[in-house]
Amino acid sequence: MNTIQTALSSARFNRLILWVGVVVFAAGALALVFKFAGGSDTTSAKPDKGFHPTLPKASHPLKNAEGATIKTFWQLDPAIRKTIRTFLVTAVARHDQSQAWNVVAPSVRKGYTHKSWTKANALPVIFYPVDNVRQAQYYLDYASTQEILIEVGLSAPKRYGMRPTSFQLGLVPVGKGASKKWLVDYFMPRWTPPVPEN
Repeated sequence: MNTIQTALSSARFNRLILWVGVVVFAAGALALVFKFAGGSDTTSAKPDKGFHPTLPKASHPLKNAEGATIKTFWQLDPAIRKTIRTFLVTAVARHDQSQAWNVVAPSVRKGYTHKSWTKANALPVIFYPVDNVRQAQYYLDYASTQEILIEVGLSAPKRYGMRPTSFQLGLVPVGKGASKKWLVDYFMPRWTPPVPEN
């Protein structure tokens, strides 16, 4: 037996070859992971020329006409409360949708004309057959100069067989100065799954 055959058949040499193979395999696997996990997006992370970052407008607690910080729903301006009730009766309950156009923010009615909004079967607002908007329960989550968030408890007429449901309703200011209005830009059910009994 010659020297090369002896070296190739030794246990020590075979262990060395095994470890070299494992290292080569691991390096190849890592290279593949970095290649494919890195994604295929080759766009630069640098901003475009002329880009100037802007911070969102500062948000402050909302105050009423007397200068007091608004902490309850009933402290909101009557025009805001009317907007909320109009939204619930028109857009949510699907009665007189043309009136709903005036109380929803442009972000909600995006893609609609006034005519298509009034005749639409499917609005971007969740339907709920509001029984009596005057008996709805209102709770102010928070009110700032940039957003108002309210929790609304609604019930449906018995003929619908629907359980009372809480919704979150958000409003944003639209316009400036004397033409500024608060319009609805968010309406979603607030549902918490029931906790199982042990």
